[in-house]
Amino acid sequence: MAGPISKNARREGAQTLTSRWGGTIKMKSVFEKGKMKHVAYCEKTGNTARKAKDLM
Repeated sequence: MAGPISKNARREGAQTLTSRWGGTIKMKSVFEKGKMKHVAYCEKTGNTARKAKDLM
């Protein structure tokens, strides 16, 4: 499981996480409706989630 690392720190690449499908989890920032949102996505399958923990 992921330790106490913020979504912003994961976005910078401080830690590499793997999803349950075997791909690496990357974070990206999306600007929508006037707000910044951080979204986790699996590079292998393309699945997205609000938190990286949801893809593990």
